[in-house]
Amino acid sequence: MAKQLRFSKEEAMALMIMLDNDIQTTFKADTFISPKLDPIEDWEFADLYAYKLLAYQKYKRWYKETYDE
Repeated sequence: MAKQLRFSKEEAMALMIMLDNDIQTTFKADTFISPKLDPIEDWEFADLYAYKLLAYQKYKRWYKETYDE
């Protein structure tokens, strides 16, 4: 059985901010930090990007259900 996450509101918000920033940096096109992703050229990392997005989606859903007012 999976364990539930237990964060204070401040801890959860800090993690959400870090994850938002990471996802924006990874997937936002034409930034200075990260060049535009090319799914064809980056095919070797497709599974990594997919897992990253799924983890982000799952955490963001939990965060909104738990702390979004």
